[in-house]
Amino acid sequence: RAAASDTLATSYILACAIGKLPHDIVLCGRQAIDGDTAQVGPQLAEKLGIAQVTYVEELASLEDGTIELRRNVGNGSELVRAKLPLLLTVMDTANTPRPPAAKRLMKFKRARTAAEVAAEVAEQEGQDADARIEALTGAGLFIEQWDLDTIEADLTWCGRSGSPTKVHRILSVVLTGGEYKEFPPTDDGLRGLVAELIEEHTIG
Repeated sequence: RAAASDTLATSYILACAIGKLPHDIVLCGRQAIDGDTAQVGPQLAEKLGIAQVTYVEELASLEDGTIELRRNVGNGSELVRAKLPLLLTVMDTANTPRPPAAKRLMKFKRARTAAEVAAEVAEQEGQDADARIEALTGAGLFIEQWDLDTIEADLTWCGRSGSPTKVHRILSVVLTGGEYKEFPPTDDGLRGLVAELIEEHTIG
């Protein structure tokens, strides 16, 4: 039901979910690698009714409900001070991820959702799903799942019906080597290069 959501529908769904939880800082990436729109974070902040700081590279300080951040502005950076609650979109240069801990990886391989517990209980007679979920919860290994009903989302704002952007076609463009021309490093050569680029509509 959430499939084919564009940025507007995606931010609506996320806002419904986050709105059910107490929040002071909402962290988002700068943009996804598929659409590259960088719209979901700002749209989410708007729907939550909180301020936003984009392109964050460093958290300088956090004290008494006030946060100080350094954000990238292209050819430099600026220091921003803001009050919480706040949404941040974070650059990939903000942190060097720590290496994964092998013990934690092994531990969380045992984590389960309710659907996975139900499937395992169905295969093994004599097990109680509620008891299994309680044990997993106590060990910090139960993964709670929410759906659109859980977050009380209006389905007309989700998925394709809630998305004004429609993708009609996706093309895979493969660039291959072909013919090339050489232009001499002279005034005439430069004029010839510019004329060809204009003719091919590469530049206007």
